[in-house]
Amino acid sequence: MIVLSASFFLRSRWIQFRAIMGQSNSQLSEFQKRKLLHEFHTFFDLNKDGKLEVKDMHLAKKKICEMSGWKPGTEKYRKINELIIQIWTKLDEDGDANFDGRITEDEWLNMWENFNRRSLLKATKENNNGTTNIPDWLEKYIEYKFDLLDRTGDGEIDIEEYEYVMSEFGVPSKDARNAFIMFSENYQKKVDAVYFRELCVQLYRSDDPCALGNFINGRLNYTD
Repeated sequence: MIVLSASFFLRSRWIQFRAIMGQSNSQLSEFQKRKLLHEFHTFFDLNKDGKLEVKDMHLAKKKICEMSGWKPGTEKYRKINELIIQIWTKLDEDGDANFDGRITEDEWLNMWENFNRRSLLKATKENNNGTTNIPDWLEKYIEYKFDLLDRTGDGEIDIEEYEYVMSEFGVPSKDARNAFIMFSENYQKKVDAVYFRELCVQLYRSDDPCALGNFINGRLNYTD
């Protein structure tokens, strides 16, 4: 009876965790794949050659420095350069399965399935829901992205800042504004670093089409 009770408890925790995350197992759903591939092609593969390499990360550094007016030799330039190197080093370790210095679409998706698997197992063993678990490199990337969007550096992203930065990545102004209204809950929610991280976790981890984090990249749907 004790064994059965323990088994039932663990199963209940597992089901609860799956319900919170909106996913039933470590395998990515088609919805998750579309989200992750959109992220890959829009914000990572900046030279649009179908694979992610260190040069894409340097293009990201160049873009943010040009947008912000940070010149080589300045403290801001030095910090963003160090951050980009840290992100790539960790991302390369997690994603480059065949050690050829590049991450393909398949490797990108496999990386996320592997992380989901590890995260689900860890959450079950530690008796928690695991909703905040993300890779180490992504923690740094979220910091970078928040700073990129927070143009004035006041610790909060407003709609004008968001629309401007999204336009640099090809997002139409109308879509950006509608997306901001969605994830800010019609301007009722302050988009600070804590809430932005929460939204990012939903974008990368959740299989729930209603999760507000789905909109943080200015994409209103992932059906096409």
